[in-house]
Amino acid sequence: MIAGVITSMLMLTTVALWIIFFRRNAISQNKDFDHNQIIGQYGIEASVIGIILLWIIPWGIIFILPVLLLLSLLSPAGRETWKEFTKVRVYFVCSLLIVIFAGGFIPASEPISPGEWGEPLLKENPNAPLYPSGSQYTWVMLPPSGGEITDVEIVQSLKLRIPYQFSTLGSASSALDLADLFNLEKSRLKQAIELLDDETPLSFDSEEMLLKEVISEKKHIYIDSSSGEENKLNIALFELRSLTLSSNPDGRIVGEVLCAASDSWGGEVDIIVVVRPIGHPSLELDRFAESLVSQWTT
Repeated sequence: MIAGVITSMLMLTTVALWIIFFRRNAISQNKDFDHNQIIGQYGIEASVIGIILLWIIPWGIIFILPVLLLLSLLSPAGRETWKEFTKVRVYFVCSLLIVIFAGGFIPASEPISPGEWGEPLLKENPNAPLYPSGSQYTWVMLPPSGGEITDVEIVQSLKLRIPYQFSTLGSASSALDLADLFNLEKSRLKQAIELLDDETPLSFDSEEMLLKEVISEKKHIYIDSSSGEENKLNIALFELRSLTLSSNPDGRIVGEVLCAASDSWGGEVDIIVVVRPIGHPSLELDRFAESLVSQWTT
């Protein structure tokens, strides 16, 4: 939440600096100052409304900017204004975009850490991308005494910055969609795959793994066993495929990865990742990791 507030204030400050600059310039030339002469009529007002809408509209700037541009081009007067203020408008929009996406470097807050899981094994991930900022805890869930040595689960709890929107509406789904589009899961998943390789007799080469999305529901309802409370989370399910164990270019299935995301305010999103090797009983009995995710949500 705080990161979103900071970014919003910096954007409003950027707008104010543009107004101050043009006002001083007008005064120095003994001219009357009119804020509509900065980027055209209602341009400043539209930019302020756009900043407010970042807290309301799903997908944030990815949706708002094209819509505002389209609306400004629909009328003949709007097109004439673009001809007159093209250069200044481009600089103005770029200055705001720089502030928005620079907000992605603001450190993310601590991820969710259920007390039932104990202390996380790892609190850093050297393979995580530098941008956007994120924090991550990792646990290795070993099988109970007498269980199969392959019954190991790697669980990651993440808090990621999503600088393009501050609204809670659709933040989880947009984060999962963009992560899939830009293949962002693979870098953070490398650590989990290496832990699976260490904890099981199976061979997992983190450099030769492929994620293939499984067609399933996009949302899943998790029910807290103690309170009965329902939590509807966005999910993504992937097959973990090894490219070294098969001549097939699609690889051989060696496990499954579940991602569940929870909406959050202020340009952050909470994500839980559960990685299980092939043959793990939960892949049939609890494919959506009901028990783990329910503990995580509460």
